[in-house]
Amino acid sequence: MSHLASVESRDAPASTTWTGRMGQAARRPSRILATLVALHAASPSWAVDSDLTVSAPALGSTIVVRTSSRFDGAVYSLVFRNKEHIDSNDHGRLLQSASSFDDLGECFNPTEGGSLLGSPKESTSVVEAARVERNELWTRTDMGFWLNPGTPYPNGCGGNKARTRAVNTEFLSHHVLEKHITVGMPGFPNVLHYEVAFHVPSAYRKATFEALTGYMPKDFSRAIFFDVARRAELDPGTRQGEQRFPVILATPDGAYAMGVYSPSIHQNHGAYGRFDFGSVKKWNCVFRMVDIKPQAYRFQSYVVLGTVREVEDTIVRLDAKFEPKPAAAAGSAP
Repeated sequence: MSHLASVESRDAPASTTWTGRMGQAARRPSRILATLVALHAASPSWAVDSDLTVSAPALGSTIVVRTSSRFDGAVYSLVFRNKEHIDSNDHGRLLQSASSFDDLGECFNPTEGGSLLGSPKESTSVVEAARVERNELWTRTDMGFWLNPGTPYPNGCGGNKARTRAVNTEFLSHHVLEKHITVGMPGFPNVLHYEVAFHVPSAYRKATFEALTGYMPKDFSRAIFFDVARRAELDPGTRQGEQRFPVILATPDGAYAMGVYSPSIHQNHGAYGRFDFGSVKKWNCVFRMVDIKPQAYRFQSYVVLGTVREVEDTIVRLDAKFEPKPAAAAGSAP
């Protein structure tokens, strides 16, 4: 979700052995949010250490990805060629996933990194399991709602403007997110393969799954919509929002860039988005579906790093690799 615009402001394989609360190992007490005492009474008593690092060599340098217990397993740092590519100034930024339902936008918005009102050192999400092995990282997180119960939302909730307060009545959503990140792939060392599964506990009329979003520092001010078929850069100008072309954000000289590509974007009524909030830049990969059942909804994205030219060339090769494109995820598209 576009968290900077809110409230007047913002899979692991079945054989994986998890550590943590669900596996009854390596437990530690969760820390109480000083400003949210009620959360302690409503949430599980134990959480998992999610300060993880995974890295792999790429194009003469190293990609280093870090998650943090501060953001309960969300990626807060991605360094390549000695440059930080992620803005982590609050819980709504980061490299992370989120969802919303029934046109309620941020008023019913499970968010991996936790609540808008979470403190700088705490998160309202709860990591249930976390693991790193070689160049791969897995986490499983009960996502906190972006807004705390009853939080005013004066401009109206998403497409339902009659509602002007958060709809959720709890801090934890019980919408569990599993993610599996692979840093580097055969033939694609500068790519993060990013797989997510949203475990939806209830039925809804419709859903917006922000499979992945990246908030980037302000010096990534050059935006490109990349027409893969024509290998052409499209200048978005001041246009923001969603459209059908992969988004690349880069420094003005093109020396550092990050792009996003998903082979199933069009099968699931998906889109790529670009947003400019001045002090932070954002891209996302979004899927919209209807007739939501209590089940897992799975999506995959590819985060591509390098110079602008390297990112574009890699996206072209990825697109060729996925012809024909994979089938749609579970559920129905609108």
